[in-house]
Amino acid sequence: MTQTYRIILLLLAMLPALRQARQPASVCHLETKYDRLADTTTIQCDDLVQWGEAPAGLSVQADASFRGKEANETARFWLYLSSNRGGATRHTRPLFQEATTLYLVMDAARLEVPVTDYHHDFFELIRSCAESARAEIRREDLHKLLEAKRLEGQWGGVEFKFSDAALASLKEFISHQVFAAHTA
Repeated sequence: MTQTYRIILLLLAMLPALRQARQPASVCHLETKYDRLADTTTIQCDDLVQWGEAPAGLSVQADASFRGKEANETARFWLYLSSNRGGATRHTRPLFQEATTLYLVMDAARLEVPVTDYHHDFFELIRSCAESARAEIRREDLHKLLEAKRLEGQWGGVEFKFSDAALASLKEFISHQVFAAHTA
């Protein structure tokens, strides 16, 4: 009887590792929010790109939003860009305030995506400044992203590259959250 319990415990201990081994490695951490009043769902794919280290860095996440609770033809897609710098003062110049275009290079194609909704905040108590903006990518250009073998970007003076895993996660996110209605 004791040996049976040990075997069961051993199998239960191995189960999470076996499940994890079968799942593809994804860079995305998905977060879904539904706004009942607006009848809109927004899904975020965090942690696609982390460029640089403290006290300065750039993060890129993918966002999609659509009417209702299920992905459909109303889906819009954008990359959310954010930077946090420690050790800042009120006189620290923003890095991205003048950067109105996000450049994306994939294989032989180059996209110039307008950057909107720029925000700059200074947090005096922790001596940090934060910058953020978004770059909405048109549906036609998303098809180019789905075909890309490599993806690099530049916002302001900062260049960054999507790892193979991040690019695969981005493609999966676009396929499931933007074009899901067309593949069903």
